[in-house]
Amino acid sequence: MSHTNPENEFEALVYLAERLGHRFPFLAEEEAFALIAEELEAFDAVRLRTYVPVLVERNVMRRLRAGSSTAA
Repeated sequence: MSHTNPENEFEALVYLAERLGHRFPFLAEEEAFALIAEELEAFDAVRLRTYVPVLVERNVMRRLRAGSSTAA
């Protein structure tokens, strides 16, 4: 297991939740996972999964910077 080279998509998303916790200390762990799950849902039909964690991270970061951190 490596933060810079995760073995699979799940591991990459767990590391994303850790990074979000460090970068946004006000964000509860449950809320971080809820945001990740919401964004991940948008990529359910994607067959090439390599970049999904990066795209999810970009979308979650955009939402948090915009102030819409509340998961629906």
